[in-house]
Amino acid sequence: MTIDEYVGQKLRDYREKVGLTLLDLSERVGVSHQQIHKYEIGQTKISMGALYKFCKIFSVNPNCFFEGFPFDEEDDGTLLGNDIAENRRFDKINVLLIEDNSEDQFLIRRALEEFESKINFYCFYDGEDFLNFIKRKVNITSIPIPDIIFMDLNMPKMSGGEILKSIKQNRELQYIPIIIVTGSISRQDIINAYKNFASGYIRKSFEFETFKKNLKTALEYWTEAVVLPHQAIL
Repeated sequence: MTIDEYVGQKLRDYREKVGLTLLDLSERVGVSHQQIHKYEIGQTKISMGALYKFCKIFSVNPNCFFEGFPFDEEDDGTLLGNDIAENRRFDKINVLLIEDNSEDQFLIRRALEEFESKINFYCFYDGEDFLNFIKRKVNITSIPIPDIIFMDLNMPKMSGGEILKSIKQNRELQYIPIIIVTGSISRQDIINAYKNFASGYIRKSFEFETFKKNLKTALEYWTEAVVLPHQAIL
């Protein structure tokens, strides 16, 4: 059984335990009931953002979804432990996208398809959920800490600028490169992003090939040309 099938089975067990139908759960999470079904059969990987929402609905800790699974020695590092780089592997890097627009999320995934062999890609739909998730890291297992973060500026609950500032003030996360990917052409937004230690600023383009090229160039730089912070702290 794969990890996705195992987590999906746990999800189904929790859903049935509280008496929710696929439709009930889908309405609470904000996805289709078909998507919930794909999660439960392990056909689709559950994103970090979705997992956090499930935890709130079922009043459980994230580690409950992974308890009992026989992880081998090849597993990625997690948000647990005295050293966040402990037991890390470097054949892939962990890339987190914080983006509330599902269409833009799809375009970014599509633009980075050719990097699938090099990255583990995760998504959160808003920054507040990500920050809340990090605060509960004591109970998290097998959720990789990001090596690079791509983030939009225009998001609900907290603006991208507020999220950027919060991450850079977090002692465990502040070293992670954050690349702003946004439609804003405001000079002040650009200045503020760099004042808050963003590592780059990419404007979303109406021309997909141009947008794809810019994302590719940025990712090649961070995956091939430089030493990432997590490699330096090993």
